[in-house]
Amino acid sequence: MDISPTLYFANSGIIFIFGLIIGSFLNVVVLRMGSGRTLGGRSKCMSCGTVLKWYMLIPLFSFLFLRGRCAYCKSKLSMQYPIVEGGTGLLVLMAAQHYAFTIFNIEPFLAARFVIDAIALATLVVIAAYDLRHKIIPDQLSITFALAGLISLVLRSVAGEWPTLMPLFVSTPRWMDLAAAPLLALPLAAIWYFSKGKAMGLGDAKLVWGMSWFLGLVGGLSSIIFAFWFASIPSIYLLITRKGSMHTEMPFGPFLALATVLVYFFGWNVLNLSLSLV
Repeated sequence: MDISPTLYFANSGIIFIFGLIIGSFLNVVVLRMGSGRTLGGRSKCMSCGTVLKWYMLIPLFSFLFLRGRCAYCKSKLSMQYPIVEGGTGLLVLMAAQHYAFTIFNIEPFLAARFVIDAIALATLVVIAAYDLRHKIIPDQLSITFALAGLISLVLRSVAGEWPTLMPLFVSTPRWMDLAAAPLLALPLAAIWYFSKGKAMGLGDAKLVWGMSWFLGLVGGLSSIIFAFWFASIPSIYLLITRKGSMHTEMPFGPFLALATVLVYFFGWNVLNLSLSLV
């Protein structure tokens, strides 16, 4: 649908703000999940425990207005807050533009695809942040992402849009993208099993399961390879600078999430095959 520049910017602004609100909630999930606290209740400063006012909780803008410090104890706030909020807002906006989605003329099927993909991308953000903070990926998040990936796969099927595997195959049989989840997750699970969890966590294999449904066979495989490449950069740096060793623990989830986002939006294909995502 063609809309005027005014409506375009209004649509983009509303969707971005909606994404910021989702990102604010994701920060609550990262900080409270597994801590014994519920997701409800008033937000408090992590340092002094003072209950925060509503205007101190405006996504992204409050952090900027307070210059990254608590209004009461002046302790420095984690950069996780603006990164998760701003990152989620940007990804939701990019997903909307990916589908040319507009709130001024909602097409049900198009809206369903946008919402599912936005949920998947937002879940990737919270998975990456949680893994960085706690070095574990909760099953609830992996399952949520896998379900979103499966629904996205089904909607692609209904829309008749499937990745092609040229030149290896003329077209991708639908069952291959469905089977991609166990095919790509099992090797990572094997690494976890035979290394007894030292080389990789089982949560990474569970995340790959959802990635494979979300991206399809070629997209999932490409994202895994890219993730290993991305992870090698800080690993080599730590070894060269002697700030780490072969036994230094590094969460792999954030690299998988980053690779998934890049493959989803830009169609990066490490195998140089013909890849057509949603």
